[in-house]
Amino acid sequence: MNIKSVVKVMNFHALLRVEKARRQAEILSSMRTELEKMLRSIVNNRNLRLDKLLKLPSANMPALRIYLGSDYGFCGSVNSAVSNALARDPGSEKITVGKKVRGRRDVLLSLTWDEYYRDITVIRDHFISAVRDRKWSSVELIYNHYYNMGSVKLERRVIYPVNTDNFAEADDGGGTADYIIESSITGLLEEMMTAYLFYEFRIAVTSAYAAENTLRQSATQESIKKLDEREEEDTRAARREKNEAAFRKTIDSYTRRSIQQGNQESA
Repeated sequence: MNIKSVVKVMNFHALLRVEKARRQAEILSSMRTELEKMLRSIVNNRNLRLDKLLKLPSANMPALRIYLGSDYGFCGSVNSAVSNALARDPGSEKITVGKKVRGRRDVLLSLTWDEYYRDITVIRDHFISAVRDRKWSSVELIYNHYYNMGSVKLERRVIYPVNTDNFAEADDGGGTADYIIESSITGLLEEMMTAYLFYEFRIAVTSAYAAENTLRQSATQESIKKLDEREEEDTRAARREKNEAAFRKTIDSYTRRSIQQGNQESA
């Protein structure tokens, strides 16, 4: 099988996956924006704060950090960057997603991407525990963030407790209204918060997927360039060898004619 053809196919599929991840991230972001508007109107409600209906986790609890890598190689420094961050993690509880993520062994949960997609509730259950049981002081995502085809950087993002400062504000001004709620809102708020965390996680997953394939596309593009250079060098070497053979043949022919001519003159 032609190696160059295989690398070109890998390069093309990597580009398709980047575009697919980008479109999916746009859809998830629009859904997250609408959820942000609702959460902002609840979290910034002073009546709910005074009634202590908005409960936050204790800062003395350990953090939960989720590391996102990949199941496959040939994608540059994606997995090494995440693995290095994992190895330097002091004392948090950790979840790793990606077969190639290596580092510390004291992880709470380790999944491949195939395992995650077979049962996405495994991660969602941890978000429920973070919000409902407040088992961790914070929830953080560590992954390679895709900015554009030329920019991919390791990012550490705190998604819980939720910071509403940068949330989208409702167009009707509901984000600043101090309305009164007569029934219990705790369960609803927990569900909304869990949904928001899961959207944040899914957006990070799509970004990490795009970053992985961006670096894989870059690696395959460089491989194609090296293969082209090798082909050019082989072509030049073959042409040089052909020219040298033709030159030797010409010299041999000239030498034979000179010898024959000398023999004829001697006779």
